[in-house]
Amino acid sequence: MVVSEFEEAIGKAWTSLRDRVESKRDLDFSHEFTLQFHFAWEVARLFNFSDSLKVRFEVPCGKDADGETIRLDLLLWTDPEAKVAVELKAPVRSETGKNSAMTQFRMRFYKDIHRLRYLVAVRHSGIRLGVLLAAVNEKGYVVERLQRVNREYRTYHGTVVAPGTRIPATTGSNGYPHELVMPNHEVRWTWACQQRGGEVELCEGMRHYWLQPVFVREV
Repeated sequence: MVVSEFEEAIGKAWTSLRDRVESKRDLDFSHEFTLQFHFAWEVARLFNFSDSLKVRFEVPCGKDADGETIRLDLLLWTDPEAKVAVELKAPVRSETGKNSAMTQFRMRFYKDIHRLRYLVAVRHSGIRLGVLLAAVNEKGYVVERLQRVNREYRTYHGTVVAPGTRIPATTGSNGYPHELVMPNHEVRWTWACQQRGGEVELCEGMRHYWLQPVFVREV
């Protein structure tokens, strides 16, 4: 019951955050830290700022099965045996277009899901649910075009990753040296966007594409 309540709260908090950035325009960001803080605030608001809700940022979570260090963006709980691990990414390209890291971040999204799956599977520190949240302003995350590097890491709108998919290790600075294992349930990449003239575009009035929360659950 606690986990399902968090799923609902996370969906509502993410929508509220998106509306503040895109519609109300009372919040802007140049780094994901800003979104992480305000997302946690929105969750706390939905819990009526209850003393029972615990929130921790930048949480060390030991090492994964490959021996790689895990540090979570955010950890939420009301019950210490039913914690929620959150990874929130917002790789925003500047107006000059000189700081795009899209090739690497598509890999990082999959790495986050891989690590969330591990934390949920071993119930590290009581973690029972994981979620990946993301906001981007580059169309290449959402639409497959001429990407030639890291093609394994498909984040495109409508992509469905089959349960238990294993993505082989990749080489190079934008790859990941270990196999990435997906959860034992589907992972769907669904972005807030619209079709216009047969092309996927930003929703009317928006400046970013917002990913529908990708939950990583026990199966």
